[in-house]
Amino acid sequence: MGLVDKLMDELAAKDRREHEVRMKELQMIDNSSLRDEYVQQLLLDRFLAPIEEAQHVIQNTAKHAQYLAEAVAVYYQDHGLTQEQAIELSKQLRLLAIKITQVESLHELKLIYSVVTLFTDKVSVFHHRDRKYRMDHSIRKHMLDPLNTYIATERNFHRRLQFMTGQPAS
Repeated sequence: MGLVDKLMDELAAKDRREHEVRMKELQMIDNSSLRDEYVQQLLLDRFLAPIEEAQHVIQNTAKHAQYLAEAVAVYYQDHGLTQEQAIELSKQLRLLAIKITQVESLHELKLIYSVVTLFTDKVSVFHHRDRKYRMDHSIRKHMLDPLNTYIATERNFHRRLQFMTGQPAS
């Protein structure tokens, strides 16, 4: 028996032991009032995990907008901005950060994604000579990409939920 086979057997045995422990726990609470609370907690854990992850993604996106607002105020000349343009762009980035943190639903998230996309298009006229410091590159990489990934994850989560509950797909 090779190393991979041994590791597979060990992991399979570990999974079986963990499954047996869970089954014993379920049997112990099967006829008690704890069963409903236990099941409810398991369901809450499963449903809240994606929501908590989404909040993390949204907060990081807003933080990046705040970071860009600060960077634009300092390095505005490197992007071909006047000081007045930099002040206005910083205000708009901070407003965008506020709007991002106010997202409460998938619909609002998709709306803010569209706003950030259009905003990126507008600010792309201000070029830094080095691509890695361009605002449009930074917004895409640190704001749009994470939001887009989360939107896809959230859609899949809703589809699974609809399937599990027997609701028609929307």
